[in-house]
Amino acid sequence: MVAMREDPQQQIRTGLGILRALEHEGGTPTRIEGLADRGLARGEIEALPVPLQHGVAANDPLLLGRVIRPPLVGTGMLALAHRRRTRVHRDPLEDVGVLALRALGIRFSMKLGPTRAEVIEEHVESMTGRTMDVRGARVRIVEAGPSDGEAVLLIHGVGGWAENWRETMAAIARRGYRAHAIDLPGFGESERPRGARYFDPRRPFYAQFVVDVLDALGCARAHLVGHSLGGAVAFTAAVTAPERTSSLTLVAPGGIGIEVALALRLATLPGARLMAWLRGPRAAREGVASCFYDVARVPQTVWEEADRFVPGSLGETIRVLRAGVTLRGIRPSLRSAWVAHADRYTGPVLVLWGERDAVIPATQAHAVAEIFPNAEVRLIPDAGHLVMIEQPEGFQSALIPFLQRVESTRISA
Repeated sequence: MVAMREDPQQQIRTGLGILRALEHEGGTPTRIEGLADRGLARGEIEALPVPLQHGVAANDPLLLGRVIRPPLVGTGMLALAHRRRTRVHRDPLEDVGVLALRALGIRFSMKLGPTRAEVIEEHVESMTGRTMDVRGARVRIVEAGPSDGEAVLLIHGVGGWAENWRETMAAIARRGYRAHAIDLPGFGESERPRGARYFDPRRPFYAQFVVDVLDALGCARAHLVGHSLGGAVAFTAAVTAPERTSSLTLVAPGGIGIEVALALRLATLPGARLMAWLRGPRAAREGVASCFYDVARVPQTVWEEADRFVPGSLGETIRVLRAGVTLRGIRPSLRSAWVAHADRYTGPVLVLWGERDAVIPATQAHAVAEIFPNAEVRLIPDAGHLVMIEQPEGFQSALIPFLQRVESTRISA
């Protein structure tokens, strides 16, 4: 039984304490009961247990109080959860968050009167795709979550596409965030850039591209989450425009260390594109397989999307690799130039890596301390390079609490 107090700061501390307790125990109880302390006598409130099933995420604390005083008998069901599950307005539940019941697909809105909180229905939308104009070029974006949710911009790796973040998008959308996953220029269905100086420290194409995307979306700030090449893109954007970056999450990022897989280094040689073309669709599927520790975990949708997107992005893949990689690995001069700018970004940093990554070895995670001494580093067991797809639960259990801690800290400040 957990009492939720009316003091907003106490509510935050209580909610975070519950989350930490759950994570510490390494599991989730079959049910959690909560008492909403709303100025009513204990006898006027009945605790109602709610099983964590029927679509309710297994790692979410559900705190449910049922107000039994007439005329709310049977209807005044209040589900409390950590902030960002849904929108909440007016005290006393501000900064705690309200969860519209998902059990059996139930959605509802209600008011408990002028002295009670207002519960707003959660709208977790399906993923939708569209194109937008970014500096005169067509860029495809896939989105999920409430339109007024805090923005999370997800950036795929070399040869990748927006749907690489499918499972992640669904999870963060359920927590009330607005997820935006883009096809980088020349990848997926976005137009190829012309004359791009990808990571040039003086005229960084990718860093400016991220800022332009945020402008096109109407976002003043966003949490940046980048995988592999996308990690390098997110890093350069954060140090170039720290005022636009709410937090930075680097997923098996390129450029943290020098090492990259031999296949990527060989792709910088003359004739690499012709050789890949001669191998046909097999090249795309071999590339996907190399990103998984256990190839049996590759979803069918990923195989199909690789067949669809990878051949058309092959030229851009090689151009980007040649801009930042040589036969010996990441260009040291380029890496050094960007590391020298790292202190421009002082916000929260999370680094996630699959322990079995054969593309960019997780042993390079130690280099994070050189760049961001206060970064959180998590290694995900039994996962390769595409860790967010191969081990989605482990990945999300690290990312989502990080985003929530960032927001709670900002609210408390």
